[in-house]
Amino acid sequence: MDWWPRYHKIILQIIDSLTTAMSFVVSYYLWQALRWLVLPYEMGKEISFDGTLIFILLFLSVIWSIILDMQGAYSYQRFTSFKKEVGMIFRTVCFGLVLLFGLIFVLRPGYIPRTLVLIFGGINFVLLTLEKLLLFGLAKFIRQRGHNRKTVLVVGTGGESRKFMDILERHFHWGLDIVGFLTNDSKRVGKEAFGKKILGTFRDIARVLHENPVDEVIITVSTRRLGEVQEVLEVCEREGVQVRIISDFLGEIAKRFRADIIYDLPIISISYIPHNHWALAVKRGMDIVISLFALIILGPFFLIIAAAIKLSSPGPVFYKMKWVGFNKKPFEGWKFRTMVVGADKMKEQLDHLNEMQGPVFKIANDPRITPVGRFLRKFSLDELPQLWSVLKGDMSLVGPRPAGPHELARYESWQRRKLSIKPGITCLWQVCGRNKINSFIDWAKMDLVYIDNWSLWLDFKILLKTIPAVFTGKGAS
Repeated sequence: MDWWPRYHKIILQIIDSLTTAMSFVVSYYLWQALRWLVLPYEMGKEISFDGTLIFILLFLSVIWSIILDMQGAYSYQRFTSFKKEVGMIFRTVCFGLVLLFGLIFVLRPGYIPRTLVLIFGGINFVLLTLEKLLLFGLAKFIRQRGHNRKTVLVVGTGGESRKFMDILERHFHWGLDIVGFLTNDSKRVGKEAFGKKILGTFRDIARVLHENPVDEVIITVSTRRLGEVQEVLEVCEREGVQVRIISDFLGEIAKRFRADIIYDLPIISISYIPHNHWALAVKRGMDIVISLFALIILGPFFLIIAAAIKLSSPGPVFYKMKWVGFNKKPFEGWKFRTMVVGADKMKEQLDHLNEMQGPVFKIANDPRITPVGRFLRKFSLDELPQLWSVLKGDMSLVGPRPAGPHELARYESWQRRKLSIKPGITCLWQVCGRNKINSFIDWAKMDLVYIDNWSLWLDFKILLKTIPAVFTGKGAS
């Protein structure tokens, strides 16, 4: 199994692609059987497995592998779980089906039954899950018999080491065998830590590597003691032994880091926001497709709203705002006007009625709102022109609310991080009790929870929850 670490990503991608292709073929024949046996009328006309379906099969095989890769499905496989794999499969099927329906809508390749696509989604989820279950079982079977295992030397005997050993004890299928420990306390050499022998101090790294076959060295020391393991790193580099570092150095909210050597300078770049280029590209693609589609479909509805605003109160149809967005950069945004002309000048007179704690202004029964404006706000229809900002790239469908310049000036330092990603039309606070939140601190915390846990799947769930919130009027501001 020495070849597996070098080729495991390619092999797994091929297996997943073949499983996905097989799922589509099985779905096609199952659809044909159901069409004639169960639902002869509802399932549409006859289709043959021609060039169009072959193109879709190839598309699915490639895009499924890419979506899985975006979620880290082919990264270091020992530190994973079957539950995590199933979650990635479920998200892949959901996003993949959305992309497939979008492809069919845009390209119009011919008659593709929606029931066939949905059947494929269910069968693909089942077959990919069974595939992962088989691979996990195979890996466990192989490792229990002493193959594809790694001998590991642990550097450190403190709290991080204890956590690592506790986790390792619960995950024998990872196939890691601890050869021993290194410590910075010479008096403990020869004794045991967590059931394994302490083989030497940090300075004894070369001798320990020469006396024991070691595949990997795992360093488990706190940030303040990283300097003590400099010799460990140098010896491992010299002898070609892989090193992994488990440390609190990166903090709890670090999302990504990269190490580079630039003109002989070792540089570590740390990002505290999501930085998956593929996922962000898909997010932007979804913003463009959905916003453009919505603007086209809702065009006539925009005219009706514009007429209602114009007939109900004097003034412009749109309200133009100066906003601060991604990385605190200003941009202009638009909403349907819901207040009387000159509402901004009346704000100071109503400031004592503000029900929101913090820099945001909010009144339940704002006297400046027109009757039509109140209806628009109840169902969040005043937000629709922001789809243009989404299409332009100033905003996203999902993200923290943009800030006004006067609001940003009153933000606390930690609250400014909510503008470290592109602002959105909807977010967690809007689908989780928008009208019940009266503290900007709670609001900002929810935005940071969104940032720290961002994924395409989270965006997808928020968009789904936004629909009933809008139709029931719970998204009212």
